[in-house]
Amino acid sequence: MTAELSRLTVSVDTGRWSGTVLTDVDLTVAPGRITAVLGGPGAGKTMIASALTGNLPATARSQGRVLINGAVVDGQQWPPLREYVIGYVPQEGVTVFDTGETVGAQLRTLESRHRAWSIERACAAAYYPTDALNLLPHQHSAGQIQRAALAAALLPAPPVLVADGPTNSLDMGTAHAVWRSLRDYADSGAAVLVVSNEVQLLARTGFADRMVIMHEGRVHAAGTASELADSPDAFVRAVLRPAF
Repeated sequence: MTAELSRLTVSVDTGRWSGTVLTDVDLTVAPGRITAVLGGPGAGKTMIASALTGNLPATARSQGRVLINGAVVDGQQWPPLREYVIGYVPQEGVTVFDTGETVGAQLRTLESRHRAWSIERACAAAYYPTDALNLLPHQHSAGQIQRAALAAALLPAPPVLVADGPTNSLDMGTAHAVWRSLRDYADSGAAVLVVSNEVQLLARTGFADRMVIMHEGRVHAAGTASELADSPDAFVRAVLRPAF
């Protein structure tokens, strides 16, 4: 299953601030591939993840199209898509969970609802420690709750997975292991998009099939790690300099 953005422009008006955060973005997340979205603060990375999953903020207005398998998605289609088609790990993984119930209880509810992956399988893929299942969300470290959110997203075995910073707050070894799991999930046929700052890790491992560099709300460059490494563009080289 393929997820796409076509000429997507998103503007935000909070009443205190207004501006355009994405401009004419074209992006394809293809089955069997990992697309990594990179860029600095305010580049529009998280808004891409939000748009692909129907989670744009109420203050946002969009033009352009979101497509799943070539079909344009409208507002009424988002709830079932999020339930069965698109797994989503938001930038703040703690927001996935209710505050007054343990993570384990909430994962068990998802497991029984979808009957796809087991909790054990999802936790292993997310490198989430099962001895933390009896903890409430706020009792987790930042890295733990992000991995719990990834486990929750994987439980329905969605054909499209969108993860915003799944390796945030992780040490390099654990981050590498989580990326390996994401690579395995894509290799199983899923379309995977990951918002990431792990430029060095991605360049070294080749886990991502395609790297998209955002700048000021636009796609500034896109290609494989080796293609981007050879780019004469000064901004691209500045983004990748720690890696190459």
